[in-house]
Amino acid sequence: MLKDELSKHVQVRPYFQMNMDTLFAWPIKDVLRPMMQDSDNFLAEQLLIMSAWKNGFSDLEEFRDFVNEQWLPDINPVWVDGSGLSRYNLARPIDQVRLLDRIYKEYGWETIEQVFAQGGVNGTIEEWYANTSLEGTNESRPYVYAKTGTLSNNHCLSGYLVTESDNLLIFSFMNNNYVRQTNEIKQEMQHLLEAIRDAY
Repeated sequence: MLKDELSKHVQVRPYFQMNMDTLFAWPIKDVLRPMMQDSDNFLAEQLLIMSAWKNGFSDLEEFRDFVNEQWLPDINPVWVDGSGLSRYNLARPIDQVRLLDRIYKEYGWETIEQVFAQGGVNGTIEEWYANTSLEGTNESRPYVYAKTGTLSNNHCLSGYLVTESDNLLIFSFMNNNYVRQTNEIKQEMQHLLEAIRDAY
């Protein structure tokens, strides 16, 4: 098929005869942006596999244990897959806040602005958390930068909130086992986030 598509000679070479090297393609922010903004779970799982391989692990469970021990000792989540799309993954809101605080301290606000979905602007929160208090002005800065996590009857939102007085707050909502529409849950979270934005 490749030969037909390319109109080129194609041959198979044994693995041991190939000169293998690491190919670096896109800058890391360009890879993380679709994963974070659009909740690309397949990409997240592939990045976990690549990270494990790069660190000398062929077993993902061993790599997750390594990451928990070396990089997340104060968080230590129950971590079953890389995408987060699992009812077996377990983490508390305080764990998400600690992780987000570490991301802020290690990578800075510019990276967060470029990678996280922005309320009312893009990604999975494009239709929510718009900065309506700034309507009619030239300023349109988002006030929520966050990542969603949704399964049936479960919806989470963790991220950063920029207040009216330019304070930066870290938050984590974890709503589970609800029997209402998810949009009702989002509406309540939006009201609370707006109130915090305006009060601080």
